[in-house]
Amino acid sequence: MSIIQISLAFTRYLYQMIEVKQSLFIALLDHNPEEALFWTYELYYSGFEEEVYNYILMVYNTIYKKRNPSLQANFDAKHKKWQDGLSDGTDIGSIVYTLALRPYCLVDFTRKYLDANIASCDTTNNTTQFIVNVTPEYIAQYATHDPHSASDIHRRRVLEDFGKYSICKDYNRLFNTMTHADFADAFTRKWLYYASFSPIWEKRIAIHNGLINYDDETVTFENENDEEAFCSTWDYEPDEASQSVFTRRCGTGSETMFSLKDFCERYNYTITSRIVKRKPKTANPTQTDM
Repeated sequence: MSIIQISLAFTRYLYQMIEVKQSLFIALLDHNPEEALFWTYELYYSGFEEEVYNYILMVYNTIYKKRNPSLQANFDAKHKKWQDGLSDGTDIGSIVYTLALRPYCLVDFTRKYLDANIASCDTTNNTTQFIVNVTPEYIAQYATHDPHSASDIHRRRVLEDFGKYSICKDYNRLFNTMTHADFADAFTRKWLYYASFSPIWEKRIAIHNGLINYDDETVTFENENDEEAFCSTWDYEPDEASQSVFTRRCGTGSETMFSLKDFCERYNYTITSRIVKRKPKTANPTQTDM
């Protein structure tokens, strides 16, 4: 199993994990709490609980902490609660919603990951002090679809009905996001293999006696009955997906790739100088704990 294969892990609704992290980051910068929560729980309920906590807390330390130091104790307490197995799933949502309303500073981020020194053009003084605590009832909208529920929908509708946001691909070049050379092929023909890297899909496959072959990039089942049982519940048939489902996950192929200058201008910064490094460029922030 290669690093590239792991980086292409699909989530519960067949988004690419690294691009979900990237989309979450951009939603936070755009002060869009609803979308930020969608991406957060896409990771969390796919089984990447520890990864999303580590990622969000490192985002806080990198771009939020200088302007919001008082949040540290609150976030640490919520993280500890999750580590102790006492969280009902609301704590990570509370952290993300709170951050989505707070001011941030991108100076350290661009210096570390984009090799540039920048200066802020924003003269406003955002003094938002809210700490949001979401409720179980509120985050119920992000719960994973249960195919055995009374309000069940056909499995072919799941990707359409539960994946309402489009992945953010506009910064793939800037963030050096690792993606498949032919992502459409991975989505339509090898989706189950790449989904198997998510704990939720790995468990579903194991329950039905599925075998993951990392050399052939396939998932096979011990017998036809196991395969039929799995498919009747979990085969979302992405190869038959509507154009909207396909585009939300794979993009159009004609996205505008934003440059560092575009990125800085969008968030009210200017580039003051470029940093020339002798060492290899810092890893993609969405592939690390930032």
